[in-house]
Amino acid sequence: MFKCTVCQKLYNSRTDYCDCGNDIFEEVSAVESKPSPTVNLQQLVSGAIFASCLALSGWIWFGTSSPKPSLQPASQTQEIKKEVKNIPTIDKIWDNTPAYSSVNTNNPIVIYKSELQKTLYANLEETEIIDEGKCEIEFKVNENGKLTNRRIYKEKGGSQFNNLVVKMMRRTSSAEIPPDGYENSKFKAKIYTENGQIKISVR
Repeated sequence: MFKCTVCQKLYNSRTDYCDCGNDIFEEVSAVESKPSPTVNLQQLVSGAIFASCLALSGWIWFGTSSPKPSLQPASQTQEIKKEVKNIPTIDKIWDNTPAYSSVNTNNPIVIYKSELQKTLYANLEETEIIDEGKCEIEFKVNENGKLTNRRIYKEKGGSQFNNLVVKMMRRTSSAEIPPDGYENSKFKAKIYTENGQIKISVR
């Protein structure tokens, strides 16, 4: 076999010229006839890029150390503060202490005044208040449960307190029918603030 001295291409028989244009050949044995792997320029560039990528990956992975999360003891962790709104219990909202002197809870008018008090509370938009105030309301309840002759006697109070009382009286247009003998009777209620709460006491 013959090998071109320039491009190392092998030929089974002697030729005048190689594909590369060279006309000088050297004779080689069959053992040496195995073509040696040739590396062209494109393969060299690809290999260099691949090696650079591997080196860069190794530097990023091993050369830089990611910051370790700081573990603080449980005693040093910041406590989450929860804001708990102090919602008053029903006993604080409903002031069932009558302004009149009576201990007989079986008395129909005592029970009725307690129901009137709850009706007024139900028509009150807010029970918690910033303003302080104090006033008295007066009204009658006819045989159909309709409130008539409604009046408000202002004593003192801020605009928030006054507006809440006025709106409550506008909403309270009817109530339970009074017990027998108390139709069209006049009822009064004291409305005042205490510890940031509006209190109502029907008498």
